Order: sequence, then structure tokens, then C-alpha cells
Amino acid sequence: MLRSLAILLVGVALGGIVAAAAPEKSADSVLKPLQDYIGQWKGVGQPKRGSSSGGWIEEAEWRWDFENKKLAALVFAAPKGKHLVEGRITAVDGPSETGTLKLALAGITADGGTVAYSGLLDPAAGSLTFTAEEAPEIAPHRITIRFAAEKKRLVALLERRGPTPDSYLRLAEVGYTRTGSGFGEGKFEPECIVTGGVGTMPFQYKGKTYYVCCTGCRDLFDSDPDTYIAEYEAKLKKAGIK
Repeated sequence: MLRSLAILLVGVALGGIVAAAAPEKSADSVLKPLQDYIGQWKGVGQPKRGSSSGGWIEEAEWRWDFENKKLAALVFAAPKGKHLVEGRITAVDGPSETGTLKLALAGITADGGTVAYSGLLDPAAGSLTFTAEEAPEIAPHRITIRFAAEKKRLVALLERRGPTPDSYLRLAEVGYTRTGSGFGEGKFEPECIVTGGVGTMPFQYKGKTYYVCCTGCRDLFDSDPDTYIAEYEAKLKKAGIK
């Protein structure tokens, strides 16, 4: 009996070690690869490439949605968009060995409808792709997003399903330029005090200028500014930056 109890205790101890060695991935680590999408973007939409017919201009904001100071989701809003005007992206699973990441997108269309997408971030292909089994007429069945110009430009291709299940037809394409990036001007890009991403939104606190990458980070900073400043200054000191 004593031997059995000893074996049981060893098993429990080993189980604890295994659990400690392989903790569940937090939302921070899972969604962090999406940091480059964060920010304010100015976009031009075109149903037909190279033609302004039926085109439009929109502005989009991609920001972090925090829950208990953890990254819960990535959300975007494009109020003047012709197809999707809002979306909330969450992780379905942690990244694979190749770095791909399974995602879900809950979208809201320009006419107030909803559409659900499954997504995949593929670092090898350099793209973020979402597909929907069913979508209202105003919405795309597939969305493919890629960066250009050292991530100062963002191109979103919107497609409807074609006559066969595996075929797609162009609905529109939206080309965005990151606001405040100094695209084509060679400007220095400051760092977000909360996430370390590209800081495009300056603000003043106690007479000093700081930057955040989105309104979500600004709200999180406002909840405990002195802590975030202390962490940021410690980071700069460790890097030897005064």
C-alpha cells in the first residue's frame, strides 16, 4: 500500500512538472503576430483595378481589444466601407510549427448584416486570408490581405464565390496607406508605449510626448499610466537608450 501511495505521489509530482513546463498560450502570445495591422489607415476602394468607376474613399482603424489587460481580440472599423464596416478577429488555436495561425472573424456589413469567416495567418505566404461558407450579397466570400512598401501599405482583395466551389471573382480591392507612417517621406516611426508596435498616435502626459498604436492601447495606458511609463523607461534603459 505504501509503495502504491509513493507511486501515486510521484505521478502527481511529475504531472505538475509537465503542466508547469507546458502552460497554455495566452492571448498575448497567440495574437501578437497581428501587431503590424494595428493603426489608422486611409484607403481607396476600386471594384475594377485601374478604374475609378464605382470607387470610394474610406478610413479604417485596426486596434487591440483588451480584456483584463490581455489581448482578447483584434477589431477593425471602416464606417465608410462599401462591404464590411466592422470586424472582430479572435484566435481559434495557437500557432502551428510553421507559424500559421487559425483565426475567426465576425464581420458586420455596410447594410447592418453579419457574416462569419474562418481565417488563416500564413507568414510564409505573407498574407491573411478569411473565407465564409455563406455571405450576404454585399459581403465577400473571401478576403485576402497583404502588406506592401515595408508594411506602410495594406492591400485587401475582396472576392465573391464563382460558378464552381473553388473559384472566386473579384468584388473589389482596397488599397490602404498607414496614417502617420510618412510613406514615401522617410520619416522616423516612434514606438507604441504599450505594445511596442508602430506608434502613430502622439499624446501628452505630464509634459512629455508618448505614442500608442491604437485607441485600444490608449485606453489601456489611461487605466494605469505610471505603470506603463515605468515599464517603457525600464525597457529603454535595458536597451541603452536614454
